[in-house]
Amino acid sequence: MRKVTCLFALLVACSVIGCGSARSKVEGKIVKGGQPFTVSEKGVFVLSFVPESGAAKETYNATTKQDGTFVIVGPEGRGVPPGKYKVHLKAMDPYPTKDLLNNKFGDPNTTPLSVDIGSSTLVVDVGK
Repeated sequence: MRKVTCLFALLVACSVIGCGSARSKVEGKIVKGGQPFTVSEKGVFVLSFVPESGAAKETYNATTKQDGTFVIVGPEGRGVPPGKYKVHLKAMDPYPTKDLLNNKFGDPNTTPLSVDIGSSTLVVDVGK
């Protein structure tokens, strides 16, 4: 009986804290047609990722730099689970008045951009 109780407690703990979820910090870069895409010193990228599937539609915001590089550390620095994500992106330059991408990727429900978050560096290509 004691073994059953311990096993039950372990299962409950794993379900509460996400036992076995392989979350990681994700780094990447934004490119346009394969070339670096940047904003001026008055600009800012607004970048987030929304899971394509699953019950939880948690949004993961990226910290961006003007050179187009970014990092996603996830909530409380716990990382991001692997999987397919829709990409929500705006290139505001100058901030906050003009989106250089004309809001093409601004809505996570209609953006054509998606990425597969795994172990490699992400490349978000906004096309030509």
